[in-house]
Amino acid sequence: IIADQFTKKYANELAGYVGVNQSPSKRLNLQYGLRLSYFARLGQDEVFIYQDDNPLIYNPQTLAYSEAIPIDTVQISRTKTQADFFNLEPRFSVAYTLGEHNSIKASYTRLAQYIHLLSNTNSPTPLDVWTPSGKFIKPQLLDQYSVGYFQNFKNKRYSLETELYYKKLKNRIDYVDGADLIANEAIERVILNGEARAYGVELLLKKNKGKFTGWLSYTLSESEQRTPGRIFSNGNIEAQEIGINRGKWYRTPYNKTHDLSLFGSYQPSKKWNFNGNFIYQTGQPTNYPVAQFVFQGLNVPLFSDRNSERLPDYHRLDLSVSYTPKKTNPNKKWESQWVFSLYNVYNRRNAASINFRRNHDTGVNQAIRTSIFGIVPAIVYNFKF
Repeated sequence: IIADQFTKKYANELAGYVGVNQSPSKRLNLQYGLRLSYFARLGQDEVFIYQDDNPLIYNPQTLAYSEAIPIDTVQISRTKTQADFFNLEPRFSVAYTLGEHNSIKASYTRLAQYIHLLSNTNSPTPLDVWTPSGKFIKPQLLDQYSVGYFQNFKNKRYSLETELYYKKLKNRIDYVDGADLIANEAIERVILNGEARAYGVELLLKKNKGKFTGWLSYTLSESEQRTPGRIFSNGNIEAQEIGINRGKWYRTPYNKTHDLSLFGSYQPSKKWNFNGNFIYQTGQPTNYPVAQFVFQGLNVPLFSDRNSERLPDYHRLDLSVSYTPKKTNPNKKWESQWVFSLYNVYNRRNAASINFRRNHDTGVNQAIRTSIFGIVPAIVYNFKF
């Protein structure tokens, strides 16, 4: 293994905000405010310079992207700013009490994010890359709208919360097809800017009192993004690049149509507490090869649209028992607790990724699932004094 260090990147982020909480009446509550954020991408030891300031080259004949070769490399002092951004981030929420046990609420929020996360859904390893905003990467801007309803039942023994939300994002970046993802020193040479949206409904039902408590939560949602190509001049005619997924909407790596959690806790006495937790999630979007062809003796796979396939659904059950010994001396500060737990009780082999290869003996293509954790027992001893 040859150790390598990426060029260190530096930035300053500053923010100031003002917020107001106002109650015009006993039933009505308003919260509103404004946040001003500033991000300055500073100099670094190695900065690539590109022809026409274009780090990503598009070939209209082959409809393919390739990394631009830097024409120069310069060093910029950390005391100088390469690029800077100001953003106003307003937020507003209103809550109205309908009665003693129920209320409604609505909100709007604008957020700016200056550090971007890039995920590769095709990789068997967690190839997630964080990259700061700069000359070629604009800050990601989010507008979020939501409306919700809250209800208490049976003297607050039970409660129900539900919320509808819609998010719209600008400057969402993603890898182009064929990008070199391993130790890429210049991420700007393999990404395009696009947009994203997410929307859904969230439900939360809770039991708050008694020896048995718990909650059931369910989210039905969609998360998509679109990355159309840039506009370029082809002779005297303006044309558009192919972009990612031919400019059509496609699932983000975080798209989980169904997300269900069930938690229960039973406490028959102060000494014992029994807990159970079940999770079910729609499988993560990914890409599978749908065909192949032979080119100069090599098998070349063909893939479907971006993130059009999914990993198998994710689910598991966790159980735990905690025992808290009774204090023999009430004046003694020492407190302790034993916790016995089983993670993934039925040993579900949830897929972190699925990769394809050809069996050398049979010549048949095979799908290989990579799983990280099966059943995991644990014993924990907690103490405080």
